[in-house]
Amino acid sequence: MERKAKLEEIEALRGVAFLAVVLQHAIGGLFAQPGLLSLSVSLGTTFLGLIRFAVPLFVFITGVVLFYNYDRSFQYGRFLKKRGQQVVLPYLFWTLFYYAWVSVRSGGAIIGDWGDLLHVLELAFTGKASYHLWFMVMIIPFYLLFPVFRLLLAGKRPASVNLSVTIGFLVANLILVYALSKGYFQSDQPILQTLYRYLDRNFLFWTFYFVLGGFAGLYYERWKKAMQSLWGVSLAITVLFLIYIGTKIWGINQGAAAGDYLTSSYVTGPLKPLMIVATLAMLPVLFYTIQRLTSKPTKMGFVLTVIGKYSFGAYLVHAFILRYTNLLALNVLGILGVYIQTLISFILCACISVGLGIGFRRIRNRWRKARVGVDRGIAG
Repeated sequence: MERKAKLEEIEALRGVAFLAVVLQHAIGGLFAQPGLLSLSVSLGTTFLGLIRFAVPLFVFITGVVLFYNYDRSFQYGRFLKKRGQQVVLPYLFWTLFYYAWVSVRSGGAIIGDWGDLLHVLELAFTGKASYHLWFMVMIIPFYLLFPVFRLLLAGKRPASVNLSVTIGFLVANLILVYALSKGYFQSDQPILQTLYRYLDRNFLFWTFYFVLGGFAGLYYERWKKAMQSLWGVSLAITVLFLIYIGTKIWGINQGAAAGDYLTSSYVTGPLKPLMIVATLAMLPVLFYTIQRLTSKPTKMGFVLTVIGKYSFGAYLVHAFILRYTNLLALNVLGILGVYIQTLISFILCACISVGLGIGFRRIRNRWRKARVGVDRGIAG
């Protein structure tokens, strides 16, 4: 495959998505504590709505990178091998890690019998080893089915046709999430019950973001110009969205001594028609902001790019780190209030996770070099 120009904005966008994920999970761990004022919970869950773009942005970035890099030559076997090494194997390792971690914390055996081994396999297929690993179960099918998506969205076709395909996926996704929000996916059949239980990690509910990313990857320079022209409208819609959800969330918590975090957070659940439209509306201002930060050397742009570069390993480990930073915030920093608690836990978790991500990458690179050296020695 011919090496193409590096997409400077995309690495920084990936860094933003990672930080948004960590902040979401920090908010979820600390704003769910009992006794918080309803105003605090309302403000926290309204802000949560602002950063709900995290997972859609990750899926969008995956589409951008794949369609940008593989717009012409494509060898499926080599592609799968590379993704298996870079994505699937780390996921399986961290599935086993989180399973072992939970087993040790609960005082049980790590692998006691065949039943435990089958349970690990179940966790790998469902992403239930840790609350954040569902994303891996959702994203892997996009790699497996990438040749199919390349048939649906092709650079050799007119841009208007590809745009129509993208809009078609938007409509289909809106219909799917609307049906999900209305509870239409229900059945008495055991197989369908199991399937419906994991709809949040079914890639079909996220395909629009991947296809939109693919469209952006095919016409990347034109996409950047479009984001530059739309950022003002995007910002205005984002402000209106925050006002709308803030009012709705305050209506849930108003009049109560303590806020209801779980009910409040459901208002901005990612698999809702409202959030698909809101995420799509936020994207231009988010993309344009990152363009400005990366078009010239800036400290913020550099930091976000570094975070994005090591975000995959950091994402996999961050749930482990966040448990302890949240415990620190709850047990030691309680006097500071929930806002400062969340900020400190978020910063500590993000920094430690990225640091470990850098370490993981270096270990992997050294292992690869050592393996190449052994293979050359055998060949010689």
